[in-house]
Amino acid sequence: MTIKEALNIVIDESKNEYAKTYAIAGLELGGSCGGEVVNNNSIVEIKHNTTGKIMVGNELKTQILYVLSNLGSWRGERAREIKKVLKSYSK
Repeated sequence: MTIKEALNIVIDESKNEYAKTYAIAGLELGGSCGGEVVNNNSIVEIKHNTTGKIMVGNELKTQILYVLSNLGSWRGERAREIKKVLKSYSK
């Protein structure tokens, strides 16, 4: 299984919205730079332009760690399989 397939499964099957958000970012923001700072109801956010490219290198490793840190409560055989794939790419 590829990392792209694993991230897509997280998006489709995980119930954790943070894990989904980080997985989507990993798949759509590769090479994105120059984010725009947006002040939204006293919350400062950084918006990036979607590139449609998967992240690579250390950028991808960091993103995977964010995904994994939010998958702690995801259980079952499928969850173990996906976490194992993600962990292998984060090393």
